[in-house]
Amino acid sequence: MNGLVAPIAYQGGKQRIAATILDLISPSSNQHFYDLCCGSGAVSMELVNRGHDVHKITMLDKSPWGMFWHMIGNGSFDLEKFKWHIQQLPKDLSLVKGHLKNLSRNPAAHDDAVYVFLLLQAGSFGGKAIWIADGKWKTHGFRSYWMPTATSNRKHPVNPMMPLPDTLLERVEIVSQRMRGVNGIHADINQICPNSDGVTYIDPPYNGTTFYGYTFDVVAYAKNVRNKCYVSEGKPLSDVAHLISSGRKKGGISGERKVSPNEEWLSEFSGGT
Repeated sequence: MNGLVAPIAYQGGKQRIAATILDLISPSSNQHFYDLCCGSGAVSMELVNRGHDVHKITMLDKSPWGMFWHMIGNGSFDLEKFKWHIQQLPKDLSLVKGHLKNLSRNPAAHDDAVYVFLLLQAGSFGGKAIWIADGKWKTHGFRSYWMPTATSNRKHPVNPMMPLPDTLLERVEIVSQRMRGVNGIHADINQICPNSDGVTYIDPPYNGTTFYGYTFDVVAYAKNVRNKCYVSEGKPLSDVAHLISSGRKKGGISGERKVSPNEEWLSEFSGGT
């Protein structure tokens, strides 16, 4: 059976370190797993890859990802409709950015919003999060198709969508099959109170990273969760915190721009303390 992979790698996604996070959390097979601010769902999907019952997973997000997981969970995500939206993308990769910009100018509050969101997020510049405010799409711009030149250090093209449409469709199809039954919730985190016999993981918008519409006091929330709670951040938030990764330096297309690596920490909070 094909393994689950996050449909889209985006800024803040945990695909690369999901296994390490779960090795530390180590939920038992009979525990309910609460994945709050779940985004593209890398941690929950890794848990399902390990054999956890999908019906014992709650995935909540206030962003359009929450709408996606709600539809995946209850079986209302329409693959044929998503295929139609994929087919409307220009075959000429240099025209994809313009197509996505036009889509983002349309109202976001409509029946096809989830399908459009997946395309916009895949084409988002720098993988930055797409969100909705006042019925409109909010973005940080879209990727351009770029081809290497004779003087550029990078030797491979930069595609306008990551992943490209065919791969995106393939990943979403697998997700729609294997994640059906998850309790997907599109709501503010303060609208859920995890049960005391479960385990909670929270991946909030990191302090100091690109703004994308949703903020809350994660430490105050985690201290009040009634079960064992773990929080991802770029710094330790409790006395018991694990350094997951020191991150990776990245260069620009020219290979000259360098950014200091970000740290990834997993902090523990114990049952309302």
